[in-house]
Amino acid sequence: MIYVLYFIVLLICVYTIRHYGFTLNRLFGFQRHPYIDIDTADWPAVTILVAAHNEEKVVANILSALMTVSYPEEKMLVVPVNDRSTDRTREIIDEFVERYPGRIRPFHRTQGKGGKAAALKDAMELVTTEVILIFDADYIPGAGIIKQLVAPFFDPEVGGVMGRVVPLNVGANLLTRLLDLERSGGYQVDQHECASGAAARRDGCGSSAQRAARNRRLERQLAHRRYRSDLPVAAARIQNRVPEPLGVL
Repeated sequence: MIYVLYFIVLLICVYTIRHYGFTLNRLFGFQRHPYIDIDTADWPAVTILVAAHNEEKVVANILSALMTVSYPEEKMLVVPVNDRSTDRTREIIDEFVERYPGRIRPFHRTQGKGGKAAALKDAMELVTTEVILIFDADYIPGAGIIKQLVAPFFDPEVGGVMGRVVPLNVGANLLTRLLDLERSGGYQVDQHECASGAAARRDGCGSSAQRAARNRRLERQLAHRRYRSDLPVAAARIQNRVPEPLGVL
């Protein structure tokens, strides 16, 4: 029994060393940024799904940010996926629909199987574009994020990509800095182990875009359809706020 315990401890140590190795590589190593210089092109039409459940405090931030990104307005449709929210999420989304006619098409879900995955699956019925992007409602995408995520799809073999979520308040205290370090290592592991994405081809993920970001099932679906999932978009940084109180530990 003691040898089993030693083996478990050894595995934990190896995993920890490996994870921190990836973290150091992310912090100090050379990172590939192909496609980053593409700014002018015949950009494809895209649909952006924004998953939201009781997000009245943050949904306005992401919708405002998406309305100001540097992507052709006529080729970008934002679909807020309101999954049975009981707060003011629906009201806020409808206000943006009125303010930006034709650019936002809400999907207010009032029934069906619960959960984000089921909500996104139902929302896929509204998608007619080749490229789909999926964001959580608490993300704040930068002005160039859509082009950075879409550019890899000019390669017909690419079926999915992902960006990198970074803390908006990274400099607040020690906890936020540690969370940023953990995420840096986590994304480096993902880039070596799995290539899933925050964006995918509609014919690559079919009707189950359940979780475009870091989804191994999506990766298998892309491979089955002879697509590859690419990870060249470390520069595609999406911000969100992480917990600040040290008491959460």
